[in-house]
Amino acid sequence: MQKEIKELLDKPARTPFHFKAAYYPPKYAGIKAYTVDELIEGIKKVDGLSIFYHIFHPLFSSHVVPEDMHNDFALWIRDELHNLELAQLISDVEGKEPRTVEDVRADLIKILSENKVSGRATKPFYFISCTPVVYDTNKVARTLGEFIDTIATISVRSIAYHFIFKRVMGYTSKNDFSLWIEENYGLNELSEALSSIDPQTYTDEERLREDLLRKIEEVIFK
Repeated sequence: MQKEIKELLDKPARTPFHFKAAYYPPKYAGIKAYTVDELIEGIKKVDGLSIFYHIFHPLFSSHVVPEDMHNDFALWIRDELHNLELAQLISDVEGKEPRTVEDVRADLIKILSENKVSGRATKPFYFISCTPVVYDTNKVARTLGEFIDTIATISVRSIAYHFIFKRVMGYTSKNDFSLWIEENYGLNELSEALSSIDPQTYTDEERLREDLLRKIEEVIFK
């Protein structure tokens, strides 16, 4: 068994995995909301990058939200409209595959429309969008073993770009990690295990890394 695992880890991939990463410099989208109705209208109008920013960007340590509130919308509803029940519903919106930002947008609108609360916030919700700046990390994995080692050490911005951004924006059908594992090693079980992780539930980037590595270990070393 150990020999088989070693051969798998050392087997050259047909196509090396080139790790890229991205920054997401924020920019004001020109829309703000004081009420739930205004929040709904804003969600309808903003671009997909704004939905990505508010739903998935809290994963990064530079954009901290409490562990029990998984996105910016939920945090604002709790702190400014003081409605914990609605905040929790918004916090639990799913973002796992194959869902995109447009699926998330539709869910947000549905939940807010069906659970309207009165009240006007003192501090508005400012819609932020972003302009992704993608760059090459100069990290390349030519075997599955190198791929795993790189996942364990590379910046979370690279993990987020390949595992979250491209897929939720609709640029790929699955996250890059699962696609590469399927296409180069035919490990469909591992691919599906990674795809089952919902990145929207994370506010700590290291926990996401740990769970990716744990899924890999569970499938390969079982």
